[in-house]
Amino acid sequence: MNISQIEIRNIKGISNECFKVQIKAFKPNLLVAPNGSGKTSIATAFSSMNTKRIDLAENDQHKGIDTLLPELSITIDGQKFTADRTQNQIRQQFDVLVVNSGLIPKAKKNYGRNPSASLEIKPITICKIPPKAEFSYKPTDAKANFGQNGKILSNISGLLKDPRFLDAIQGVDLSKSTQVRIQTAVQSIVDKVNQQNGSAAVISQWILDNCIQDLRAVTILNSISERLVQYGAADSEIEGFFAAYQIACIHTADPKAFSAATDWLYYVTVKAHYQNLLANFKSSTWQWAKVEETKKKKELVINFPKAHQLSNGQRDIITLVVQLHKTLYEGSKKPLILVIDEVFDYLDDANLVAFQYYVTSIIEEYKARNQVIYPIILTHLDPGVFFDFCFNKHKIQINYLSSKPVGKSKDILRLVEFRDSDQYEDMVRPIRDFLDKHWFHFHPDAHEIADEWPNFLRNEWKSSDSFKDYVNNELERYQTNKNYDAVAVCFAVRIAIEQMVYFLLPDTDWQEKFIAEHGTSNKLEVASRAGVDIPESYFLLGIIYNTNLHWNQGRDYVSPLVSKLNHPTIKQLVSNVASAAENQGNPS
Repeated sequence: MNISQIEIRNIKGISNECFKVQIKAFKPNLLVAPNGSGKTSIATAFSSMNTKRIDLAENDQHKGIDTLLPELSITIDGQKFTADRTQNQIRQQFDVLVVNSGLIPKAKKNYGRNPSASLEIKPITICKIPPKAEFSYKPTDAKANFGQNGKILSNISGLLKDPRFLDAIQGVDLSKSTQVRIQTAVQSIVDKVNQQNGSAAVISQWILDNCIQDLRAVTILNSISERLVQYGAADSEIEGFFAAYQIACIHTADPKAFSAATDWLYYVTVKAHYQNLLANFKSSTWQWAKVEETKKKKELVINFPKAHQLSNGQRDIITLVVQLHKTLYEGSKKPLILVIDEVFDYLDDANLVAFQYYVTSIIEEYKARNQVIYPIILTHLDPGVFFDFCFNKHKIQINYLSSKPVGKSKDILRLVEFRDSDQYEDMVRPIRDFLDKHWFHFHPDAHEIADEWPNFLRNEWKSSDSFKDYVNNELERYQTNKNYDAVAVCFAVRIAIEQMVYFLLPDTDWQEKFIAEHGTSNKLEVASRAGVDIPESYFLLGIIYNTNLHWNQGRDYVSPLVSKLNHPTIKQLVSNVASAAENQGNPS
């Protein structure tokens, strides 16, 4: 099940856009785009849905015009689901969670003075607080009701306050324990046990030797027993069965009271879980998020200190983790569309690893539940940031919202593929060093590959000078707003900077070291050691010339480059480099 298309109309900055994507279930799906390209509008579209319709806030209306009707559609395996002001087919089939920083502006009246404003972090509501209730259970009464061998029953008072109890009865319909067939089978076991003599241990051994299959045949109690043993809440199959027997008796005596006590135990468990979660993440000795109960609304909430009392990274990671845990505890069975809206912009390395760990963990949890999840991560960051940490590069799915066709870059990408692909290993091995030195980087000497030049590459490029003429021409087209080859511009910027720095080196020894070094950044480091004062813009343009030009089948090389090259500041820096190279007057 893949989401192949997201369509948005009249939401925030989007009038009408159709994003062709490949969002796969159980994979971290990156939606990459520069600032101002619609990521926040996508997050708003998903977060503005309630179960029945889209309900846009006034500030999120396109152009601020209420009559422009908002609409969100997604296409999954060819089937289209739509949400607008009158319907919500998406929420009928899917749960949706949008995680963002939670920052909200708040104004404050200062009587006699000018009003002030501050940024606050929106509290996260975890759940409603149920009425306090406890299980009606007394071990002495339970043993007396069982019969003369009630000693076989263990005291389950502690179990009834243990979260493992909730896990043991999850999905079990205890009302079925009152069925005549089950009641008859259970009473037969009780009667047999009460006919025995000896200590609890002796009777347990007799049960194990003589009627263990009878216990196992009572499926509803046996399933609870197996879980109690599995979770370590019971030491043996016999103990587990009679604990399950007592649980069923409590339920039968008063199903409503049992349900109320279960709800209260669940609430206490959830509250303790979030308290531990926040304590484990606490990295400030000053202010931190707190789990609190609201008396008026009777809700369990996580309240945050003022925005300025937490770092952006602290705020973002705890918001993300709490929201992800909330999703797991809500227990819906629908597929989940999880949209994470750039909450990791301010994270340091350790918190970025934590972020990726929790996203990976929730994916695995949904897999274990046999439940579908679509994790969508909106970001302007280079996907390489994630590869440096724990996301497996073979599992991550990358989508560029402003995806560009390969177009004019097709031929030059074929050259990249030829150099790196295993398919051409035998052909390229003898000439790879020449390609690296004379085509992929600046070299003062021209080179030509005659006999070994493959026939599927442009024939004129067998001369390094001809290839450089091509990339320089594409650089000029880029500067004059004509259709251009983005990968060629990357080559041209790289070669121009290396050329200018090369001719600033003090002597031939340094120039030889410069040429011998691999990678533009390493070459600039050599020049710095030689005392060359390198303009800062040359380093800044590393986001262009450091583009990883190594072949990876299926990778989008063009879209991220075009996204960067379209930025006006980048364009100005590139133009400055091109002008400086031309003014230097040295032959390429």
